[in-house]
Amino acid sequence: MSQSSTDYRTGLVGETSTRLPDIRFADLAVVSGVLGMLAMLPLPSSVRAVLLGVLVFAGPGSAIQTWIYIPPRARLAAVPILSISVIVLVTTAAMWGYQWSPRWITAIVAAVQIGSSVLWYRRHQEWPDLTAWKSWARRVFSRATLLTRAQSMWTTLWDREYLRRNVAGLMIALAIVLWLPSLPGLEKAGYSQFGLLTAGTGPILVVCMALVVGAFLLAIRRHQFRIAVASLAAAILIQRLTVTFITDAPVYEWTYKHVAISEYILSFGSLPPNGIDIYSQWPSFFVVTAWFSDVSNFGILPMAHIFAPIVHVLIALFVYSLARVLKQRPRVAVTAAMLAELVNWVGQDYFAPQAVGFVLAIGFMVLLMASMQLRVTGFLALIPFAALVPTHQLTPYWLFGVSGVLLVTRRAKPWWLMFPLAIILLGYLYPRLSIVAPYGLLSGFDPVENAASNVQTPGILGKQVTSLICRALSAGVFGLAMISIVYAWRTKKTFWAPMVMAFGSIALLAGQSYGGEAIFRVYLYAIPGCVLLIAPMLLAALDAQPSASRSTVRKLGARVAVTCAGLGTIGAATFGLQGYVGLWPLIIENQVQIDNTRALSEANPPGTTFTMLYPAGYPIRSTAKYVAQAEANELFDAPLNYYGPEYMLEFPTASQLEALEWEASQRNTPTFVILTRQSLEAMNYYGFMKDGAADTFERWIRSNPAWSVHSQDRDTIVFERAAD
Repeated sequence: MSQSSTDYRTGLVGETSTRLPDIRFADLAVVSGVLGMLAMLPLPSSVRAVLLGVLVFAGPGSAIQTWIYIPPRARLAAVPILSISVIVLVTTAAMWGYQWSPRWITAIVAAVQIGSSVLWYRRHQEWPDLTAWKSWARRVFSRATLLTRAQSMWTTLWDREYLRRNVAGLMIALAIVLWLPSLPGLEKAGYSQFGLLTAGTGPILVVCMALVVGAFLLAIRRHQFRIAVASLAAAILIQRLTVTFITDAPVYEWTYKHVAISEYILSFGSLPPNGIDIYSQWPSFFVVTAWFSDVSNFGILPMAHIFAPIVHVLIALFVYSLARVLKQRPRVAVTAAMLAELVNWVGQDYFAPQAVGFVLAIGFMVLLMASMQLRVTGFLALIPFAALVPTHQLTPYWLFGVSGVLLVTRRAKPWWLMFPLAIILLGYLYPRLSIVAPYGLLSGFDPVENAASNVQTPGILGKQVTSLICRALSAGVFGLAMISIVYAWRTKKTFWAPMVMAFGSIALLAGQSYGGEAIFRVYLYAIPGCVLLIAPMLLAALDAQPSASRSTVRKLGARVAVTCAGLGTIGAATFGLQGYVGLWPLIIENQVQIDNTRALSEANPPGTTFTMLYPAGYPIRSTAKYVAQAEANELFDAPLNYYGPEYMLEFPTASQLEALEWEASQRNTPTFVILTRQSLEAMNYYGFMKDGAADTFERWIRSNPAWSVHSQDRDTIVFERAAD
């Protein structure tokens, strides 16, 4: 694609050649700006969200590339990463500058884009050819053209030779046909300690993923790039969108504390006060989501519900682009993107700063690595880095370490770019040191301890199996990445930059446990580098031709290579899927529970205490009112497992129950104890409590005359102790 245009062509329709007019970055900037303006009209919220989404993912990036040449291999990622980063920076600056007006922010961004394009048109005297566009639209969407294409498609679909050449496409179609009818069974799936894949129609999900991965491998082996891309899209659809389709509310209890912050900004037009939580100092994610919701009238909860699939589309796009700027062929690049999707079991794609931070980090790496082709992209990489720093606490430090190594070793340029990166990073941290210090800058220089999980109990068999699967997949990915380095060295392929990306995150374990989650971050950050290393070796195995080998040993070796590559990839996909949905009965949040917890929180005064055994199924910190509650009592929603594993393994002793009753009696506001199906299953799953302990606690509270049942349904019991 040239600096100013991209040529897209259609084929022949009848005897008339239909040519799509040139699409230039200036045109994209105008279209996205106009659509952003239309998003402020009183249209259905879903339509407004789509219109505004075009502005978010294509607007500012197109305007920047109207004036600045970016190498072709980086452009696919450059448009969305620059657009997202600019929106993040603009909305955050408006909030910090006390100029919070979402509609004005949108209007200004759209106007600047349109003005930039008009200036480019005038300077180059290349105005959009509206006549050509109208002619193209009349030809392409005419009744005769559509009828001809439909007839041609029907004839093609029944052509045996076409079907024989496109078996991979048929496998994808079969996977979708099997997947859609399985969704109701997944939605009604009962409890299984092994997660979703062994409950209801869960096994069908495994079959569908096996078909999709098999289709991908066949398409790659036959050099069918478009079908390989379709396989990647189907994998995202089946692995990630399934969760959205079969639930009526976002999963994970901890999602809702992020929803609450965005809703606070949406309600009050300001950040939560300092001291409530650390998020006020890293507010960009919450600011930009509140802006999007305000302009589009699309709710925060629906946004959180569809968030994960969008994140995975961006991850796949950026990993593909990262491989391309490292001069990998398209087959290698799409293989890396597919592997990144299949082995990502971590579940850090929910509505949270971490997800956006990870996306910004990969986009930053695309621009930074493209600096070896054109120096200016290294400077443009400062934009996503500046957007990342106020978005997430940990990701920019990993990214700074990795990019510093690449810059010093001259795998990116200019080498001195590390100094402005350091100024942005440390300049942001320094005035916040007093706020961050209580949370712990470092948790000790003990990599082994820092690598420990935040759950130390062995739990039941299902938990042990899922944990073993996750560890095996992670170890396999790191192990294959190390073997791939040797393969790349021997075959003279590029490996230094992916190696630094793959293993640079391990350094985080030297000084930070991140609340027992550092090991998950290490694996997540390593995924792009690992798949970039593994993809060429996987392709070499898939490309082995047994029939072309002359000796029996070579033929056997080729067959083994192809078989291992195929079965290994399908196995990795199955392990990744199990790791992703293995906690299924614990992480589901029902809409009825969400509505009830919001109503309960809103109806009670600040200072009210809400106690659970384990935070699951009833997210108290899910509305803007959490700030008032936290100001009155910072532990207003602390679960009992907050007091540590020893406390829970003994619970409920007479002294513990006496202390709970005494504390409740001293308050001048109500106290609620909430037992949910999810929390009880979680306590059993992890082995946090003795068998029968929850039943003993429930019997005690029911027999206590000071407590009464506030509400009860099949999933939740809420007990209330009124203020004395």
